[in-house]
Amino acid sequence: MKKFYTIAGSAALALSLSFSATAQQQLPNAGFEEDWGACTPWTSSNNTKTHGTTPGSWTISQVIGIGGFGATTVGEKAEGCDSESAVKLYNNSNSLVKTQIVPGYVTLGKPWSTSVLGKENDGGTWGGVEFTARPKAIAFDYKRTLANGSDEPATVVAYLWKGTYTQKDVPGDIAMKDPKNCDMVDRDRNILGMETAKGGAVTKTDGAECIAKINYQIKEAAAEWKHIEIPFEYLSEATPEKINVIFSAGDYFSTAPVKDNSLTVDNVRLVYEGDIDLSAADKYPGTLTIEMNDDVIAEDQPATVAITYLDEDGKCDFVLPNFSLDIGMGPMPLGNIVVKNVSYAVENNVTHYTGTVKDFKLYEDQIVADIDLDGTIDSAGKAVMTINVMWTNTGAEPVPILVKFNGEGKPGKGTSGVASIDADNEEAVAEYYNLQGVRMNAGNLTPGLYIVRKGTVVSKIIVK
Repeated sequence: MKKFYTIAGSAALALSLSFSATAQQQLPNAGFEEDWGACTPWTSSNNTKTHGTTPGSWTISQVIGIGGFGATTVGEKAEGCDSESAVKLYNNSNSLVKTQIVPGYVTLGKPWSTSVLGKENDGGTWGGVEFTARPKAIAFDYKRTLANGSDEPATVVAYLWKGTYTQKDVPGDIAMKDPKNCDMVDRDRNILGMETAKGGAVTKTDGAECIAKINYQIKEAAAEWKHIEIPFEYLSEATPEKINVIFSAGDYFSTAPVKDNSLTVDNVRLVYEGDIDLSAADKYPGTLTIEMNDDVIAEDQPATVAITYLDEDGKCDFVLPNFSLDIGMGPMPLGNIVVKNVSYAVENNVTHYTGTVKDFKLYEDQIVADIDLDGTIDSAGKAVMTINVMWTNTGAEPVPILVKFNGEGKPGKGTSGVASIDADNEEAVAEYYNLQGVRMNAGNLTPGLYIVRKGTVVSKIIVK
């Protein structure tokens, strides 16, 4: 459980800098790991039935049909890219009318659709989430399959806007005849300035405008995970108020999706100026404990560290992305903690990391700190890191911030990858492994060094 502590009267709380949540604002549940639960498809008739599942903060375009008849699943949880969860989207035949293909997409807003016995189809997304930053791009990992002979693209749509758009008389459900109309607020096409097939007049509040947008097509199939970064097109210098992001298995703005085309998405991240490309890094998800002036201010704060090994032997770059302090007043994003040219060495099958950086700048250069890194990653991939941050430009005494990280990922560089595994009893049969972690036949060991596991005991032997 995540815990927070308030610092009463601490000099460290004199974060008299004007902290805001805009510096490196990220999307909620961007790895799709949290809070998967039943999906209640929105309709203008106030549907309350559930169908399929959806990840927390996002909604998959599951369809409820007419009172549950014709309910169709178009998305689900899938194995992620180096994680437990991703979202898999697919265009699927309606459960009753097989010739009617339902599009699969996921959005931070509310999906909706309308149809009259398979005709007069329309749909999309309305709404989004509050957002006030100006990212330069969106990045994510994906896999994609194509039905035989299909050239339909998958689609990524994202937009930032301010103000409110309202369209009158939009049919917002599926019916035998005369779908119920509604006034739809912040419909995607209205914000993007696109024509609408259904609905009446569009009005907007004073100053409402689309500030930035993405409408990107992924055309090729991808059997293995691929990483992509797509830039926003900025249309205004204004500060956004809201954002919506949509991933679609097919051509999102088409009313004729192709059956069985799919798109699986994971690790969605907004990219800002000065960000570091971590696509080739080893990543270690885990938690932080943060102390400030010897007071514990946060415990079990989710975080991921990344290590990129350099061509130069014994050197790597360390990154704690999107570091933030949260002391009960909401997250205060400080930016990336980066320690370059970290030295690493292996001892007793554990990789040790040490590095230092002076006068490192955080929070848009308003915080200057000296950073010392010390940590280990063992052969099972358990990472334990201590990051000492000494905030130096306080105008008074430097403020120490101690960050302790615990996580898991790949084995440390140069370790065998073999860790101790509990056995049922001490009489277990001995198992032999070479230094690459490959199990060996005990009767055919050639001279060399081996790791032996016997019950709960792991040791090394030399065969001569």
